Amino acid sequence: MPRTIGMSYVHPRSRQSFFSGSSIHKEKKKWGEEHWIVNKEYCGKKLLLKKNHHCSLHTHKEKDEVFYIQKGRVLLELGKERRQLTPGDFVHISAKTPHRFTGIEDSEIFEFSTTHREDDSFRTEYSGHVEQQRYDRQAALIRSFKKCSVLVVGDVMLDTYLSGSVNRISPEAPIPVLHFKEKMSFPGGAANAARNIAALGAKVTLIGLRGKDAPGAELDALLKRDKVRTRLLTDPQRFTTQKQRVVAGSSHQIVRLDFEEQSSPSPAQSRALLRSIERELPKHDVLLLSDYAKGVFSPTTLRACIALARRKKKPVILDPKPFDSSYVASARGVTLITPNRREALLLSGKANASSLQSGKMLARALKSDVLLTLGAEGMLLVPPRGAPKSFPALVREVSDVSGAGDTVVAVLSIILGLKGSLLDAVDLSNRAAGIVVGKAGTATLTDAELLEVL
Repeated sequence: MPRTIGMSYVHPRSRQSFFSGSSIHKEKKKWGEEHWIVNKEYCGKKLLLKKNHHCSLHTHKEKDEVFYIQKGRVLLELGKERRQLTPGDFVHISAKTPHRFTGIEDSEIFEFSTTHREDDSFRTEYSGHVEQQRYDRQAALIRSFKKCSVLVVGDVMLDTYLSGSVNRISPEAPIPVLHFKEKMSFPGGAANAARNIAALGAKVTLIGLRGKDAPGAELDALLKRDKVRTRLLTDPQRFTTQKQRVVAGSSHQIVRLDFEEQSSPSPAQSRALLRSIERELPKHDVLLLSDYAKGVFSPTTLRACIALARRKKKPVILDPKPFDSSYVASARGVTLITPNRREALLLSGKANASSLQSGKMLARALKSDVLLTLGAEGMLLVPPRGAPKSFPALVREVSDVSGAGDTVVAVLSIILGLKGSLLDAVDLSNRAAGIVVGKAGTATLTDAELLEVL
């Protein structure tokens, strides 16, 4: 079979008969990519159209086209007509007809037309994102993640997954018998928030307490692997918090075993923590307090951390774990607090309040912005003054929600550390959460993955 030499697609003057798949000409576009399959007596292309992107609004004086939707969903603007196309639909577009395609989701389109000539395309509006200003602004933020440095303080833990298959019920008791196959461990709690920050490309330092034990040593090794700079204090009198999940199949949890100590550190350990925070904070752009109610944040320590951040003029994000409304007194002065629905109710002290009501009460009490994370209902941003704003959940398929809150505060911290807007920070953190809940285990995402969902 002849090999392609010089040209990577069939030119009108080509005498070649056969071409390998690797010889197909590919054109990168703002809206995705074109694969030129044939370009001789007629033109054949595969168009890879990205979600929320559109090609230019254009006409051809001579070119006659037929488009076939292979995958995804596409909005077609054809003259003054707008129509949604799905797989199996096709459309004939004659010459001199203005048209444009917009990706409702990532899509594949086949184009069959007369010979392609670039000078036969007349554009009146150019290709790009459907919200080009937002896209450009947020893409610039994501590309600058590496310039940000975040200090994370909080309760660290080790998340362990024991997985296997279940084929029978035990004869000893009505419980499944797991045939063990694999053990996997990940940093959890505040350590997972730090790991998410590093995975997104930012610099991060983690301060917390761990025990002088094997789980603590394993956690240290995992954080080093994940490029997290650690300043963990070791307390021989404590043991490292560990959560062991027994999982059947890909994601079905059978049981979780918690090994934890919720007592506050000694006064000496608390002082050592605060000294470490005071040394490290000037080197960082933002402070993230990740409270999992495992003892690091006594009311005194929490107040001291917030006061230190305010003195150093650093934004401070608090991911809280309150027992009751008394927590609010220690949390005053934060830039942003991120409770879930249950935590917001505890903080407000009103068991029957709606999410909006509890958010408003908390925003007024703290005089700070409140971001309520509401699972399948998305997020609700409540400012101390002004109108709340909701962000619908952007989830395709839920695999595991473990650690999704850590991803949210990781993105929020980086963007606020870069002095980005709060609305962009919440929007991007919501998009990030939609990615990680589709992954199994305590997952992270990269800056490239976040760019893909803009």
